Amino acid sequence: MPHPIAWGIGAALGGLAAWGAHRKRWLLAGCALVGLSSAVCALAQTELVGTSLLAQAGRDHAVVEVVATVRSDPREFGARAGLPPAAVVRVSVQQAQIHGQTSRLRVPAELVASGDRRRELMALGVGQRITVLGKASEPSDRTRATAARIAVSSAPRILAPPGPLDTVLNRVRAALVSSMSASTPEQAGLVPALVVGDVSGLSSSLEADFKTAGLTHLTAVSGTNLTLMLIFVLSCARMLGVRGWALRTLAFPVVIGFIVLCRSEPSVVRAAAMGLVALAATGRRGVGPPGLRQLSVAVWVLVLADPWLARSWGFALSAAATGGILCWAGRWQRRMRRWAGAWLAESICVPLAAQIATQPLVTALSGSVSMSAVAANALVAPFVGPVTVLGMAAGAAGVVLPSVGVALGWLAGWCAETIILVAHRAADLPATTLSWPATPLAVMVLCAMCAALAWLIDRLIARPLLCLLLALAAVGACLWRPQPPGWPDDWTVISCDVGQGDATLVRTGPTTAILVDTGPEPDAMAGCLRNSAITRVALLVISHFHADHVGGLDGVYRVARVDAALINPLASPVREAARVRETLAGHATPMRSAAAGDRFGVGTASWQTLQAAAGAAGTAGGAVKDGVGPTGGEGESAAENDSSILGRISVPGLSVLVTGDMGASAQRIALASGLDLHADVLKVPHHGSADQDEDFLAATGARVALVSAGKDNGYGHPTPRTLARLARHAMTTARTDQQGDVAVRQLGEGRLQLVSRR
Repeated sequence: MPHPIAWGIGAALGGLAAWGAHRKRWLLAGCALVGLSSAVCALAQTELVGTSLLAQAGRDHAVVEVVATVRSDPREFGARAGLPPAAVVRVSVQQAQIHGQTSRLRVPAELVASGDRRRELMALGVGQRITVLGKASEPSDRTRATAARIAVSSAPRILAPPGPLDTVLNRVRAALVSSMSASTPEQAGLVPALVVGDVSGLSSSLEADFKTAGLTHLTAVSGTNLTLMLIFVLSCARMLGVRGWALRTLAFPVVIGFIVLCRSEPSVVRAAAMGLVALAATGRRGVGPPGLRQLSVAVWVLVLADPWLARSWGFALSAAATGGILCWAGRWQRRMRRWAGAWLAESICVPLAAQIATQPLVTALSGSVSMSAVAANALVAPFVGPVTVLGMAAGAAGVVLPSVGVALGWLAGWCAETIILVAHRAADLPATTLSWPATPLAVMVLCAMCAALAWLIDRLIARPLLCLLLALAAVGACLWRPQPPGWPDDWTVISCDVGQGDATLVRTGPTTAILVDTGPEPDAMAGCLRNSAITRVALLVISHFHADHVGGLDGVYRVARVDAALINPLASPVREAARVRETLAGHATPMRSAAAGDRFGVGTASWQTLQAAAGAAGTAGGAVKDGVGPTGGEGESAAENDSSILGRISVPGLSVLVTGDMGASAQRIALASGLDLHADVLKVPHHGSADQDEDFLAATGARVALVSAGKDNGYGHPTPRTLARLARHAMTTARTDQQGDVAVRQLGEGRLQLVSRR
């Protein structure tokens, strides 16, 4: 923000606070004081970080050499949007050398690396002091205090090992992971996630099911985990005779240790701050629901200390959930206990209050409403405590007695098995999530609906018969998915809105379809299949192995059975190709490599492979040596785009040409081969990029052009040039970035109708 505007806002708030105090308008004065203090701290800290030498280097894209301390566990990201797999780690920079000038400073930064550097970055441990050379750029994550993002160009050199505290905590976290060696892979990944927020071992399918079922907050360590740790430690202290203020004082180092052990995640910091404020305020009463004042003070103090938390969705969700529980859960429990047991009232009212309070934020993030979250949270609630306590004990015991740690970890894993089972079953429900627009107006409408629902529950919760009817309505909502008004039941083709990626459905039966590509994310892919009422994929076609075409594969298996798969013969990028093959094999799905000239029937439809792997060999049909193309590595290339399978799907009365990401060079190969490219519907190549051959587009003779692209994507897809070319050839163009899911419907006599969800 420009300084004159910032100082103007500060002066206005200061004047408002003074005027409110003078007129004894204490609520107004208090609000103005909170705003003024937050604005001043935010301005001071952003100036400190944004004007540093390292931040300037990021704006100049300069080469820097830094001395820094590792502050977080490295995180690994798979290939996506044309980028190779990468690792990211947060550091605190103490010294930076830029253009021969050395500066001592203390600012946060991010290190990022791919290739061999990625593996070296993943080997770093929290607390190590390192020196590294790299190219600085502006930070990509604006929700954290970060001066610059440094792309590492040399191997990090260790200057000093972690300090004593970091060494102990690293060993405890490592011991917790090691203690799960006798458990199943899903259990071994979930227990560390529940106990200390370490999601590195969590499988993508389980992580997706947690998100769909509304259980993701369990892996974002929060107040529940802190409460359980405090209960465990303080109970042991009471057994040893500790009482009074000595017991309360003991809670402070426990809270601090918990924050450090869990790597200072926003939800952990919020929970810990609220706990400390509550301990300090013990015995004092405030207005409103008990604990609401402590929550307010905790949020205020944390935003003063770290203004970037104001941009953290995790922090907002954590604070909103706690606020909902404080405002509603206690009153609802007292009323429900008139006819139900205390355990049942708590297991229903607490997750229900948290779900209602956070639903507008969740919808703003995901564009969906969870219908099963309350039931899923109520079912898993009794098992979270045992997993947390046993997991903590396994980590502590594993440092000195690994065999005892493994035994405790095995017990924790089997307690977590019920949570895993609930997540899988809830995610499989037909209507576990419903689409909801993430526009400001739609979210405001949802806020009003959530407030009305809270008001309704407040009046119904004391009446068992009405509660039973409400519960039955909730169960029915999970099992029945209504179609949006105007969405056709008799569609033939759907271009799924999966963001910046591709996924196309061609119907072959009432609940059966051919699916070409799966988009970049499992959730979006699963949502499209659910919305389309598809439970069986007769043929899955993988046009090529770029992440934006295969990343949603796990989402397919969450919703549908896959009878067979046709995959690109070019196994590149190697990492993604191996993952796809492993997933298909794990679900016992028969697979075959595409070859030019293949023809076979799929229910009421037929498939024809016109071209495959042309970009790899430079000829139609494209023989590929040992299934590996010219890249042979983990990155993505134009050759892989050109290798995309070109195929035609024919159903009674309609034909669809699917093209993957093939560019102009592969399109010219298809033309030179004399292939019959005619079709009624064209899936426009490469999200409508400018790399198109106009003769190829004309040769299709298509009446409808479907463009699959992400809203506001950074590639400019689809380009105006390509849209103009499609218009010149009299094609009606539909775009998922503007229209959402797009369906093609046959009206008879060769007429087609386009219907969109937006």
